[in-house]
Amino acid sequence: MENDPPSDAHETGFAALIQVLDENGQLSGYVTLGEVIDLASTRIHGIAILLMALPECVPLPIPSAGAILGIPLIAVSAHLAIFGERGDLPARARELKIPHRVIAMISRHLIRPLRYVERMSRDRPSVLGRSERLVGVFCLLMSLLLLLPIPLVNGPPAVALACLSWGLIQRDGRFIGLGIFLSAAVVFLILTIADLAVSFVT
Repeated sequence: MENDPPSDAHETGFAALIQVLDENGQLSGYVTLGEVIDLASTRIHGIAILLMALPECVPLPIPSAGAILGIPLIAVSAHLAIFGERGDLPARARELKIPHRVIAMISRHLIRPLRYVERMSRDRPSVLGRSERLVGVFCLLMSLLLLLPIPLVNGPPAVALACLSWGLIQRDGRFIGLGIFLSAAVVFLILTIADLAVSFVT
C-alpha cells in the first residue's frame, strides 16, 4: 500500500512531518534526530519522544527498534525532566540515526490515525500542559520500563509515552492526564506481574 499523500499542500503537524522524513530518508537510509528537530523547530522533546515511542505502540515488523531507540529515548526523557522544553537536545542525541524503515513503517501504518488524533486534539491550557518537567519524569519512567526484559509489556509503556508526548506537543492537558493515568496503570501492572512471579518461584 502506498503512503497517503498529504491531504493539503500546506498541511502541517506531526503526520506531515513524518511524510517529509519518509521522503528525506529514502536516499540515505536514515534520518538523524537533529534533522527531525530542525524541521520541527518547536516542542522538540515531545516530537522526539513520540517519534521513538510509536514503533513500540503497535506490532510493527521492526524487531530492532527498541534496541536502537531505547537508550536515546531515556536520554531525551531525562533531558526533558531536568530542563523542560527549553533549549536544544545534547549533541549526541542529535546525531542519533533513525533507520528509514522505522519512519517508513510509521508512515505506512499510522498516518491516518495520527491525522485523526490531530483533528480531535487542540491546545487546552491546564496545569498539566505547563508541567513539562513532570511530564519528563513520567516519560523517563516509561522509557526505563520499555527496556525491561518482560514479555508482552512493551506496548503499554509505549502507548503511555505516546499520550504524554502528544499532549506535550499539542499542549493538550487531557492527553497528558491520560498519559499519567496509563503510566500509573503500567507501574501497577509491572508490580503485579513481579509479585506473581515471586509468589510462583517461592
